[in-house]
Amino acid sequence: MDLLAGIQPYQSALDYHLERHSVLASNIAHVDTPGYKPNDLARVDEASDATFEGALTLAMERTNPAHLSTSGSDATVTGRTFQDLSAGVGNDGNYVSLDREAAKVAANQLRYDVISAIVSAEIKDMSYAASDAKG
Repeated sequence: MDLLAGIQPYQSALDYHLERHSVLASNIAHVDTPGYKPNDLARVDEASDATFEGALTLAMERTNPAHLSTSGSDATVTGRTFQDLSAGVGNDGNYVSLDREAAKVAANQLRYDVISAIVSAEIKDMSYAASDAKG
């Protein structure tokens, strides 16, 4: 029985939101770049075929032998990058709307925080159980 089975499903969600944050932050950094077209990251259903163009898979790397292993399908984040041109184009050909991108970053951060709180609670529960409920 794997002790971390309860939190492993959340790992890919945290990794996805972290990667999406990087993509959205890049859009904000290019707010004044003429002709820039913003990107976004969409989750790919693990049951679907992720071989289409724009799909990416990120794997956790074990940098220390003492780190926990990330074997199995939960160890990867699968997402699809796409251009989000829905904000419209500016006079300089730039499609980035600072307000829109900031709202996306805030919503993504909120989702990350909620999942992180769930994982923290799960780990706290496991710690409490491991201490024979003497915590």
